[in-house]
Amino acid sequence: MVNNIPHALEYLAESSGISIEAVQEDQEEEIESYMSAIDIEACETKCEGHYLRKPSKPDKKMKVDHAQLKGNLKKASEHIIVSGTQTEYRRWALTCLFQL
Repeated sequence: MVNNIPHALEYLAESSGISIEAVQEDQEEEIESYMSAIDIEACETKCEGHYLRKPSKPDKKMKVDHAQLKGNLKKASEHIIVSGTQTEYRRWALTCLFQL
């Protein structure tokens, strides 16, 4: 019978070092977890999908200064694309068109 289950004796030897208290504690934690899952499912069915409260909408609309945003964008991208890069893009695009 033992030959039907591979490594059964090894598993049995490993489990001999586990105390009954540890097993009971694990079992209690599993039961708590299971009960929490049942509570959540029950609330979800009662609440018709509104288990979590909806986020509140802001009362005021944020003021946007488009000029400042444009200035920030220009400053952030100041040295990102230089004229040499644009020339490389154009050359690459032309080589792609000629390959068609």
